[in-house]
Order: sequence, then structure tokens, then C-alpha cells
Amino acid sequence: MVPARKPTVLYQVGLFLVAIGMLALPCIYGALTASVCWGVYYFATHEFMNIWGWSIGHSKGAVLIKVVCSVTPLLAGGAIALFMIKPFFARRASRMQPLALDPKVEPRVYERIQQVCHLLAAPVPSQIELDCAVNASAHFERGWSGFFRNRLVLTIGLPLVAGLSERELLGVVAHEFGHFRQGVGMRLSYIIRRVNGWFARVVYERDAWDERLESLTQAEDTWVVFMGACTRFGVWLSRRVLWVLMMIGHSICALLLRQMEYDADAAEITLAGSEAFESTTLKLAILDATMSEVHREMQRSWNRQFQLPDNLPVLLAHRLAELPEEKREKFQNRVGLGKTGLLDTHPCPADRVRVARRMAQPGFDLSDESATALFENFEGLSRLVTLVHYEDDLNVPVSEDFLIPVQHLIAPAPRPEKVAAVSDLPMMAYRPEDFQNRQE
Repeated sequence: MVPARKPTVLYQVGLFLVAIGMLALPCIYGALTASVCWGVYYFATHEFMNIWGWSIGHSKGAVLIKVVCSVTPLLAGGAIALFMIKPFFARRASRMQPLALDPKVEPRVYERIQQVCHLLAAPVPSQIELDCAVNASAHFERGWSGFFRNRLVLTIGLPLVAGLSERELLGVVAHEFGHFRQGVGMRLSYIIRRVNGWFARVVYERDAWDERLESLTQAEDTWVVFMGACTRFGVWLSRRVLWVLMMIGHSICALLLRQMEYDADAAEITLAGSEAFESTTLKLAILDATMSEVHREMQRSWNRQFQLPDNLPVLLAHRLAELPEEKREKFQNRVGLGKTGLLDTHPCPADRVRVARRMAQPGFDLSDESATALFENFEGLSRLVTLVHYEDDLNVPVSEDFLIPVQHLIAPAPRPEKVAAVSDLPMMAYRPEDFQNRQE
């Protein structure tokens, strides 16, 4: 069994204080929002009629001045207050249900994950889900409900499976569950990460309201343009306030979150071994870089021919097998050049590898075969998660007309121009009218 590191009292107290501080930040923003709302209310009830009582005559120009000075602050201020209130009700964009893995269909995967949890003395996940990311993660089932019930969901990216050995993949899983055996510390960090994630979403995400507001500045009416410009400035200012609070949150919790990553790394290093940890770190750099190349190729192919590969993990595995050695070394060398910044929530890979080397752990007796051997039907599952990725992450209504069989892309024989190499595309590059034109 992998022994858990017992956190010091100072560490636990620090984490508790950081969690309290993070919860205070939304309260500060709430107080600022309440102040803006009160200012709009005060203007409407005390200053609005006073402006119409100004002794500047009754000419058209005087009436226009009164309208601009009374109505513009009221409407613009109300819009700003509405945009400041909106983040409290902001919800994540609706997403498809991730592909849940049936333990009856893939029993070996569940069996290995349960063994890892037993070795770590960590809770066994209630469900394993698959996606198309070069990553793995563990989270509480249904958010706060799982937070109190201690029910976890493990998500595994099949591109990660395509590039790692079984030992390395189980090591990554051990890292994720290394977090969840920290008990109170994990729950405090969950609160911290949720608040940080909320700030990031409300600062950077845009929706239909923002688009309508932007359209006001393109109107023909000068007063409407002026009012829209005032409103956009106020919304920009409110987002700057959110950004400042977000950066304060990052700065006060970054050091403790990095320490939690080192603790989770210790679980991975002890289970998989120091050499496997280092090889995993290098392979992750290669996987990320190769997937980025595939994405760029996909973008070009989509823009020219409306074509996408039907199986990204399998295509990625083929690219990794054919990757030239000089390019592989180039990607690996980047790992040693990174440095951990003061605001980073994760240590840089080079620092983590140095810690693994100092620990010099041999690891448990695990298989070094490809992680794909854990799955009974890796290719079929890979195709499913690829389609979910297109529908969900890229907002593409996939049909067979837009898919290239991956066998055409990896076949050694010359292929027609219409099936040129492809890869992943930013979400907004897909336009609904493109599909309509294609189908017509």
C-alpha cells in the first residue's frame, strides 16, 4: 500500500485560511455589485426628476440635453448593474453527457482502477468516463452532492491512453486519486478551485448578451451609440474588477495548490516508479505538441474541404509511432526549459521530474505494455469519443459526409487529395451556415 503523506498542522491551517480568503472574494464582488445597484436606484429616485427641473429652457437642444443626462445614466447604469449581477447566475455551457464506461463491457479497466485505489487507500470511483483530451481528471460526482457524499468520477482521455503504457497511465490515475485521499485538504482545495474557475469563466466567457451590447455601438443613432459605449465601458470596468479579484485569488492559493500537486505526484511516483514518472512527463509533452499539430491540420482540412477524421486517438497513436526522432527530442527538450512562476497552480515539469529523481522509487510490478491493451474495444470507443468531441467541444453536427475514415489517413499508399491529413479546430471556426451550404 502507498503510504499517504500526513500534512503538517501549519499546512492545514494555511489551506483553511486560503479557502476562507477565496470565499471572501465573491463576497467583495457582491458588495461592489450591490453598491452599483444602489447607485442606479438612488439616481432614479433622487436625481432623475432633478435633471428635468434644470433651468436651461425648453428648446429642442435643452430637451435633448435633459434626455441624454437623465436617461443615459439610468439605462447604461442599469445595464452595467445587470452585467455585474449576471456572473452570480452564470452557468457552465450545456454539454453532452461524457461517454460512461460500462464495467461489464470493459472489466479490466475497472479492475485496474480499483487496484490502484486499494493501494492508495483512496475511494473507488463510482463511474469512469472517457473523453478526447490529452488528460485525466477526477472530480466529485454532481458537484457539491458528491462533495458531501464522497462519490467520485474518474475521466480518462483516450488520446492519453493511446500514448502511454499501462504503468504510466495507472501512475497518472494514481496522481488524480492522490488528491482525494487528502480528506479535508482536498475539500478545501475543491472550494478554492471552484471559486477560481468561477472567476475565470465570468471574466473570459462571452455570451449573447455581450454580442447584443456590442451591436449597440454599431447602430446609426448617435445617442444609442453613446449609450452603448458607456455601457461597454462599465462592463469592461466590472470585468477588470473581477480580473483583479481573480488574480488575488491565484496569488494567495498558488503556493498551496503547488504543494498539493507535489503530494499527488508522490502517490504516482511511489506506484509507477521514478523512471516511469519521468517518461510520463516527457510523453505528455510529446502528446500535447503532436495533438496541436493534428489540430492545425484539421483546421486547414475543414476550411478547404469540410472534412474531419473519424478517430482522433487512433490517428494520434499513428502520428506518435511515425514521429521523427529529432522532433521527439525537440519536444522533450522543452520540458527541461520550463520554470515555475509565482502564480502557477502547478509546478513546472522540470521541477516535478527533479523531485521524482530524488525520491528514486522503483514502483510496483505493473505492465509496460501499451495502455490500449486494457480496453477490449479501444478503436470503437475512440471513435465514439471523437464524435462526442466534435458535437460537444466543437459544436459540429457531425454526419458521415464530414468524416474521413482514419484508415485513409494512416494508409501507406498514396491517397486522393480529398482525404489529406487533418486535425482539431477552434470552436468558433465552425459556422452553421457552412454546414447548410455543404448539405445543399
